[in-house]
Amino acid sequence: MNLGNVSSRGQLFHITIFELTLAAVLSVALGVAFWGWSLFYELFKPLLKGIGLKYLLTGFWILPSVLPIYIIRRPGVAFFSSVVASLVEGLVSNWGIMAGAWGAVQGMAAELVFACFLYRRWNYFELFLAVSASAIASYSLDYFYYHYSLLTEKFNCIQLFSFIVSSMFLAGYVTIFLCNKLVKTGLLNNFRIVRDRKMFW
Repeated sequence: MNLGNVSSRGQLFHITIFELTLAAVLSVALGVAFWGWSLFYELFKPLLKGIGLKYLLTGFWILPSVLPIYIIRRPGVAFFSSVVASLVEGLVSNWGIMAGAWGAVQGMAAELVFACFLYRRWNYFELFLAVSASAIASYSLDYFYYHYSLLTEKFNCIQLFSFIVSSMFLAGYVTIFLCNKLVKTGLLNNFRIVRDRKMFW
């Protein structure tokens, strides 16, 4: 048995109080931001719904699945953050506790992607793969909940594709932008995102 590997795995699964606090704060903040985004979404949705492009506005809801875990880089953070953010949104909006179902699905999909790479690879490929997986999982839930089987295959494909594209920008690129800005401030010096950069760059 390689004791070094055992120790490394133990450290990977050990989340600190600072990491947990950051995950919670980010999740609550995003949950409140979702409420504001919902107003924007409802305003423009009628203009895009008829042509299958309303999902171009939905990628922002994927952000909790990737932003906190991209900073903290611990197992379970994507799922935790996504569920908390969605429940907070449910409390401050008319979605209610049902919002937690979407948060769980989105967070679990992203979590599975990072788990496939053993939570050790954090380049842009893994980030955008997690974003895409989260969007696909979320749309799958929409498909059954909103009876999208009544829509044509072409219309579903347009909606799903627009959701993935939206998520790439509003979750993927926003995560990269925010992380780069926060790293420069020094606020993340105690988190793995900075330690990993010092190690590999």
